[in-house]
Amino acid sequence: MDIDQVIDKSRRLEDLLRQHYHAKGTDLTQLVHSCDDRFPDDMVNKLNQLVTMHQQIVTADASTSSSNDYQRFIDLCVECERELMPRSSRLVWGVAVVLLGGITLAALGFYFYHWQHITL
Repeated sequence: MDIDQVIDKSRRLEDLLRQHYHAKGTDLTQLVHSCDDRFPDDMVNKLNQLVTMHQQIVTADASTSSSNDYQRFIDLCVECERELMPRSSRLVWGVAVVLLGGITLAALGFYFYHWQHITL
């Protein structure tokens, strides 16, 4: 496990905070603090823990950081990304499918009913 993967994961999280939550700042600490009022307390705690772990891993020497620290950081990063990634609800997709199916059935019914009157 190398430091590049930690930096890549933290940059992905920074981009996610900037794009979807309009966070302001230059580093992960500032981004988390600029939008922490939008998240539940447990999510803010996870993000703060992630910031602390990131600072420890990046500033520590590679020989002093264990692979367990890297793995904990990566796991927490993946968990935070999953929770922060916006996703459409099933209700929205269900309504879209029902509308699409209803419109298609209405068009089929219309053409079936009026087919003998259509001349080409």
